[in-house]
Order: sequence, then structure tokens, then C-alpha cells
Amino acid sequence: MKHILIVDDDKVNMECARLVLGTQYKLSSCASGLQAMQFLATSIPDLILLDINMPFMDGFELIRRIQADERSKNVPLVILTAEKDPEIERKCKEVGALDYIRKPFVPSDLQIRMEQVFLNLERAGFFGEEETVNVDRGSLDPLTGVIDAQHGWQMMDEKIKAGSYGSLLLIGADNLRVVNGFYGMTAGDNLLKALASIIRNYTDAEDVLCRIGGDCFLVYITGVNDKDVIGRRARGIISDMQQKLSEFHMEGTSSVSIGIAIAPEDGDNLPLLYNGTDKALYHVKQNGKNSFHFFSQQTVQSKGGIADLDELYDKLRRTDVEKGAYVLDYYAFQYVFNYLCRQAERGDIRLAALLLNLIPEEGYLPSTAEMERAMGVLDQTLFTSLRRSDVSAKYSDRQMLLALPNTGKAELQPVLERVNRDYEGKMGGGKVHLQFYVKEIGAAVQQ
Repeated sequence: MKHILIVDDDKVNMECARLVLGTQYKLSSCASGLQAMQFLATSIPDLILLDINMPFMDGFELIRRIQADERSKNVPLVILTAEKDPEIERKCKEVGALDYIRKPFVPSDLQIRMEQVFLNLERAGFFGEEETVNVDRGSLDPLTGVIDAQHGWQMMDEKIKAGSYGSLLLIGADNLRVVNGFYGMTAGDNLLKALASIIRNYTDAEDVLCRIGGDCFLVYITGVNDKDVIGRRARGIISDMQQKLSEFHMEGTSSVSIGIAIAPEDGDNLPLLYNGTDKALYHVKQNGKNSFHFFSQQTVQSKGGIADLDELYDKLRRTDVEKGAYVLDYYAFQYVFNYLCRQAERGDIRLAALLLNLIPEEGYLPSTAEMERAMGVLDQTLFTSLRRSDVSAKYSDRQMLLALPNTGKAELQPVLERVNRDYEGKMGGGKVHLQFYVKEIGAAVQQ
């Protein structure tokens, strides 16, 4: 499966491209040029699909840096842009882009044109023969030292396609945001390094361990699908991590949750097995964390196949006691926000909508790294300063959306002051500040 890196700060375009291309290609995404350079430092995709209109580092500057790097200079490029200027199109051709797609794009057109780009590359012999992945420094996660997501996925996929039986474990560090928020990012990094080391102790040379996200690791245990054996390993990882947290003096702040799928019982291909581990991990997260669960494709078996309402209520309720706003992606936020708006318009609740912008001081041009640090500080601030009933979503690399139920004018000003005070305190000075836009919603506002 060919691997495409999408670089675009527009969430709508990013999600649309994922929906269109996700079934045919392995996709990775970055929201800025800096993120893309960090990604390319450890992983080289088969093609880069990038927007040229991005803040701080536009697409042409990103292309210049890509082509200046020996490892990435030959990666094929396809450019996305809303520009209609013929000069822009000329520049795209000059930098060697294989195609130039205008936004907003028609999904079917994007799919067809990407297929044509890959077909032309294959006809030209660009990709050559498939090679077995060698685990070198360029294929390792820089923080934990385990294999990165791209190479780990490929190695697992090859094993399973070759008929290997085994067990797939999706392992997540619980409440990493709590650790980062209260102990600092360095403590969070140390926690992840410790977890990676612990997992290694429960793997053999033929197994594959990789880091697939901020707080998650994926492990394929080759040739072992006995649930008792795998269960003992999972319990060992959880127990050893509790011991490590005690050594770090962070008892009670974090734990480990594990979802497990068995091959070939739960699936004969990696995407199907991964889907099983994801569902099993979700089950653990919603039932107290700090445990493991085996995926089962059977539906709920309770009282003759019909679940009891009290039972489902307990399962549906969130079981964690973290504070801070619910963090959703933009599309999930839309659904929640629309629901809250309907309640507010009926007069059932009060609702305040906030847009938080990170704004540099006049005349000051911050670096991309500085803006990313500011967004990280803002994320921590919202965790420590808001209620669990509030809802947040990142809209862009410098904007956050918030929905605050049961919040009116009287309650809103203290919230804004607290958020701004906490943000400035965590930043420790600097020239990037918060700007608030507020809208009260609902029938109560008009009374």
C-alpha cells in the first residue's frame, strides 16, 4: 500500500482527503510545514500532497527544504491550492510538482488524479521492486527508540500476509495530558520512554513493537495466540508500569490500558486486527482504565441477547475523573455544538461559544516552533482552567473553539480572566497572547 503524507492546515480539506484516499493508501497528516519536516526526519512517504497556503512556512518554502534534504529530495509532490493565479501554477511546475489540484476539490476528481499520478510513476519505474524494511536509525521513533509507525505497520503487515499467527496489542498510556499538565512535558516524555522499555521486556526478537501516536504503542507478538499467555504479558506490562510510576512519584496520575486482538481468530489482515484492538482498548478506557481486554466480534450477550438499560448506562457513562474540557476533533465538536445550540435555543440551558486566537504582538513574527509551543500551552491551560462539562476543539494551528454550557455573562468574565492568567503564567512571558471572541447563544440571551 502506497504511503501519502498530506500537509494542510485546513481541517475540512484534510478530512475530505482522508475520506477519499484512506481506503486505497496509507495516509499520514501534518498541519504545518514544521510538523512535516519533523515527520520527514524519520519517515519517507511515497508521495507528498501539500497545500501551498500555510502560515509561517508556505508550501514553496517547505518544498525547498524537502528538496534540499538528501533523504526526501526525490519524493514526488502534488500541490493543493485555492489560488487561480497562472503565476502560481508556473511556480508549481518549476518546483517539479507532478500535478496541481485546485481547492475546493471534487472528491472523485482527487481520487482519479492521484491514481493517475501513481500509475505514471509506476510506468516510469519510479518505485522499482518492493524492498524489505531494514530497521535503521531513520526508521526509529526519536523519543522512545522503538520502530516508527510507518515501518512498524509495514513489518506487521508483511508477517500477517505471510500467514503468521499471533496477537496484536494496542497499548495506551492513560491520562498523559494530566502528566504533561501537572508535571511538565519532560515528565510525559519520560513516562513514554519507560513504557516503551517495559513493553520491550515482554517481546522477543521476532516480535514487532512500534509507536503509533502520542501515547500509544502497537505490538505484534509473533506465533503466540494463547489468551492465557498473552493475558499474563498484558498484566505484567500494567504491573511494571505501576511500579515505574511509583518510582517517579506519580502514583494515581497515569496507568496503562491494553486492547488485544488475536490472529487469525479476530482477523486475517492487519487493518481488521487493528480495528479489533482499537475497540477493545476503548472498552478498557470506558470501564476504569488500568486493565486489558480481548476483542470479540460477538454482540452484547445479556438477558437473552438484549442488554439491560442499567447495564448500558454504566457502560456509556464516562468513568474517568479528570478535570478540564472534553477535547474533541473538529467534526465531533460540530455535532456536540449543534446539539447544545438546540438546547440553548429552546431555553433549556445557557450557552457561550468562544473562539480563542493566538495573536503575536504587532510587528513581531514568531517562529513556527514558538507558535506550536504556544498552542501546547493553550491546550494545557484549557485542561487546568475549564470544567469537565465544557467542550473544546482545535480549529487551526492558532485557534481553539470552546462551547461552555450553563455559562452566561456573569460567569463568563471570570472564566476568560482565569484562562488568560493561566496561559500567560505557563508561557512565562513572550510575545504571543490570547485574543477572545465570545458569542452567547439561545433564547435566554434575547430575554
